[in-house]
Amino acid sequence: MADYQPSGPGTSTRRRPRRPERGKHRILQSTAMLPGLLTISNGLAGFAAIHFATKDALGYAMLGNLAIAAYLIFLAMFFDMLDGRVARMTRRTSDFGGQLDSLCDVISFGAAPAVLMVRTVIMAIRGHQIQPIILLDKTAGTERVIWCIAGLYLACAALRLARFNVENEPDESRHLFFRGLPSPGAAATVAAMVLLFDHIVGIETGWRAGKWMLVTVSLAMPVATLAVALLMVSRFRYTHIVNQYIRGRRPFNYLVKLVVLGLVAMLDPFVALALVTVTYSLSGPVGAAWRLIRQRQAPAGPSDT
Repeated sequence: MADYQPSGPGTSTRRRPRRPERGKHRILQSTAMLPGLLTISNGLAGFAAIHFATKDALGYAMLGNLAIAAYLIFLAMFFDMLDGRVARMTRRTSDFGGQLDSLCDVISFGAAPAVLMVRTVIMAIRGHQIQPIILLDKTAGTERVIWCIAGLYLACAALRLARFNVENEPDESRHLFFRGLPSPGAAATVAAMVLLFDHIVGIETGWRAGKWMLVTVSLAMPVATLAVALLMVSRFRYTHIVNQYIRGRRPFNYLVKLVVLGLVAMLDPFVALALVTVTYSLSGPVGAAWRLIRQRQAPAGPSDT
């Protein structure tokens, strides 16, 4: 009754303006539950990864906790892969879901890998559980450089996700390629190198047990993190692996090749995982250079007269 205004002589016919925010409330109240829960699970897995990476913050991080954090990042990738596909299958895509997905991705694929890299490299430098690699009184400057690389990685991940939100289109046919390294791919590279480091330290014999290998991995990790950070904000084209090679119908021999590759990777899964993630991260600039070389070698067409 409060919205009713009587009309007639001596009365005002002006009505109260409608509240524009009611429509927004209706949209938020009708948000799909299953894709939203999967997206939140992605963010929670990233938060759990940060927790395990910093669980021993008063001392040195233990390799077991760092390995758990790396596995949790891959778990977050699994939830991130499911939420978008479930939303498209159930036709429940929305701007709210896209924004929520990016916020959770900043945690899982931005903050978590950065913290994980810092804790792993500093642990390797200070020589916890292994022989000291660099003297403790000379690590202050090195640790600041590592922290700056981690901060740059986080900033590039946030920029990459913001750009994706602006350029993203809901059409599934437009999701065959990415512009710039996807943030899950960059996070997978960091997490795979951490798992490889944990695997190498656990080996007591063999050529991979030498200190030179530990030094190589501990130095390669910050360099790889810096590289994938810059590749995230680049314009190199990256293939959507699921939509290009797994989704849809394929010939039988294609399935056989995938099975054979999987069995070969099982011979040393940690090395194989690191090689796959690093290869995918480098596929953007390498593919761009290859296309440029082919364009220059292609014969010129007939000139216009």
